[in-house]
Amino acid sequence: MSLVEKKPYGDNIEIEKIECVGHVQKRMGSRLRKLKSSLGKKKLSDGKTIGGKGRLTDVVINRLTTFYGSAIRGNPKNVHEMRQAIWAVWAHTASTDEQPKHWFCPKGNSWCKYNICVQNNKVQGFKHKNNFPEAVSKAIKPIFKDLSHLKLLRRCLGGKTQNPNKSLNSLIWKYSPTTIGSSIMVMRIAAFLAVCDYNYGHKSQIDIMNAMGLKYNKNNVITAKDVDKKRLSTAFKRVTAASLESRKNKRLKLAKENMKFKLSEGCAYDPGAYLYK
Repeated sequence: MSLVEKKPYGDNIEIEKIECVGHVQKRMGSRLRKLKSSLGKKKLSDGKTIGGKGRLTDVVINRLTTFYGSAIRGNPKNVHEMRQAIWAVWAHTASTDEQPKHWFCPKGNSWCKYNICVQNNKVQGFKHKNNFPEAVSKAIKPIFKDLSHLKLLRRCLGGKTQNPNKSLNSLIWKYSPTTIGSSIMVMRIAAFLAVCDYNYGHKSQIDIMNAMGLKYNKNNVITAKDVDKKRLSTAFKRVTAASLESRKNKRLKLAKENMKFKLSEGCAYDPGAYLYK
């Protein structure tokens, strides 16, 4: 029985599940990679495989996954606008010179170059680039349909993520490593220290020692300040362009390795694989 079904807070209080946008975004990449893997060398309606140049490559999958996540994050207050933005991604990539499908793309001066040309009356000279063949667009359409399900998108309202939880959990594990068995008292102390560290920095440890009447010296204060400075420096470094690109490449490499493992060992975990299929 799930937590929602157990109703731990009574019959009058209903628990509503909220999805982590980052996890939902991963479902797009997982589903597209799974589709590409399952089809393999099977020919589509145009006589070609789903992968290859100008088709569903790993780079394109990552791009679609990012666009899907951006569509959700960019419309955190309106589920229908969120859904329209998701379908704009599919329709934009499915557009050709003969059949432009930019109905859902933002009008006027937007990321859609076609609609920019419409605004400036220059559509006649516009040429579509990097668009999918119709066979590929049809193959991935069911995935977009599943992942734009209103029931799923309603859980994404607010654009929440589990990143703060993961960051806090890592601090708790620092004080009480998961590799070492700990009593409930030790775990509580670790959680309290981690919350103080997370919200107020390592200098909060000095305040705790002071409140408990424990002695500390100048070196303790200097060390606490140095830890907080290093934490800020690391945070700023992680948002630089070079760092973001490096992490992006690592994620791509990891995704490829995971796919190879799934093919050889079978699927052990797949984000959202059993939802909205």
